[in-house]
Amino acid sequence: MSSPIIEDIKSKIRSGNPITRLIIINVAVFLIISLLRILLFLTGGFGVFDAFVNFLIGNISLPLSFQSIIYKPWTILTYMFTHIEVMHIFWNMIMLYWFSIILSEYTSAKKIIPLYLLGGIAGALITLLLITIVPVFHPYIGLPMVGASAGVTAIIVAAATIVPNYRMNLMFIGPVKLIYVALFVLLLDVLNLAAYDNVGGNLAHLGGALMGYVFIQQYKKGRDMSTGINRFFDWISNLFKSSPKSKMKVAYKRKVSDEEYNYNKKLEQEKIDTILDKISKSGYESLTKAEKEILFKASGKK
Repeated sequence: MSSPIIEDIKSKIRSGNPITRLIIINVAVFLIISLLRILLFLTGGFGVFDAFVNFLIGNISLPLSFQSIIYKPWTILTYMFTHIEVMHIFWNMIMLYWFSIILSEYTSAKKIIPLYLLGGIAGALITLLLITIVPVFHPYIGLPMVGASAGVTAIIVAAATIVPNYRMNLMFIGPVKLIYVALFVLLLDVLNLAAYDNVGGNLAHLGGALMGYVFIQQYKKGRDMSTGINRFFDWISNLFKSSPKSKMKVAYKRKVSDEEYNYNKKLEQEKIDTILDKISKSGYESLTKAEKEILFKASGKK
């Protein structure tokens, strides 16, 4: 018989929004690893169990070596859901929640998971590339890397790119524009590089930041980089769904020509771009009710 807690978590993952799903998966992996490490400590590092824990962590962490990743290609995804330290996952999840809420408000919630994954992958590849070709980083070759920071940084920069003048209320400081928050986060990464503090992680953050910026620039041009990933998830989801035949009659509409469809899409995108430019210059509050409704409807289609 399944545990009510396990069933509740499954229900949250299936029906929750993308932000909730990401947080639940990250926290669940962290708790499993933490429980195993606690048991390992209490048993005094018992041989077989010790080997199992090290094997598990070693196979979900990203090895900073192109040679190693050939044998563990899945780690380019699993590393971004893996945390070892409490404060590491705490701050990552807090930042993920705050900035995902902002980004989903001005695009759509369906952008969050694809951007998180793309940011994590970009962070991994940039880190592997720089550690391989830059001599000063060679001592870090082969070391393991974990954490959601690259994906989270992608979301932070994406939010700051689409609404740079959005104001966040920071404790002890007050309202601060989102662009300044993002620049401060990036500045910390650069300064930590100079201090040789978590070099792999900081390089990954910069890779994630680049992906977040590119993602929104493409989005503004009408190119949605999340489409392929969302289609894949929809395909996976449909495999586990039954599809009973509908008894409802279908009303067929006149088929729209390609030229007419493309023209309508172009007009719609021009309206959205104009609204986004207005938000960037004057803030969300400056929009009229009609403009907010257009933006809301467009977000629901993504």
